[in-house]
Amino acid sequence: MQNVQKEHGKTAVQKALDKLVNENKLFEKIYGKQKVYCVVQEDIDTLNMENDLKKLDREINEATTNLKAKEDELHKNLIELSSLQKKLTTNEARNNVNDLKKEIENLKDQLDDYVESTENPISNDEKLKIIAEYERYWKEYRKRKRMCKDMLDTILEGYPKSKKHLFEEIGIETDEDVGFTLEEIKLKI
Repeated sequence: MQNVQKEHGKTAVQKALDKLVNENKLFEKIYGKQKVYCVVQEDIDTLNMENDLKKLDREINEATTNLKAKEDELHKNLIELSSLQKKLTTNEARNNVNDLKKEIENLKDQLDDYVESTENPISNDEKLKIIAEYERYWKEYRKRKRMCKDMLDTILEGYPKSKKHLFEEIGIETDEDVGFTLEEIKLKI
C-alpha cells in the first residue's frame, strides 16, 4: 500500500479503509496478500443512471448534429466570402472604368497622330510592286537555302563527325541557331 505521497501513514490509511468497510461504504476483496477496495454501489439508482446516460447521449447527438450544421454553414459562408473577395468592389470597378477610358483616349490620340503623320500613304500599285519584289526575294532565299542544304548533306555523307561539328568547323549558322523563323518575314496584307 502506498501512503498517499507520504502525507498519511500506512496504519492511518488502513484504519480509514477498515472503518469504511465496517460502515458498508466500501467492500474488501482479498487476492492472496493483496486487498482490493471498491465502492459499494447499492445506493446508486442504476435505472436513474441509465436514463441520465440516455439523456446525455441524446444531448451529445443533438450537439453533434448542430455542430455539423454550423460547420456546413460556415464552409458555405467561407466559399461565398472567398468568391466575393475575388470580385471588384463598386469603387474599384469605377476606377477601372475611368482608367480604361483614359487609355482609350490615349490610344485615340496616338491613332490620330499616326494618321496625321502619314501624309502620303502607299498606293495600291506601289503595294503590289513591293509584294512582287518580296515574293521574288523570298523564292530566291528558299532556292539558295535548299542548294546550301544539299551541298552540306553531300559533304556529310563522307564526313566522319557529326553535323553540328561540321557546321562549327565551317562556321555555318542555321536559321534555327539565330532564331530566324519564316513567320517573322511574312507580309500582312
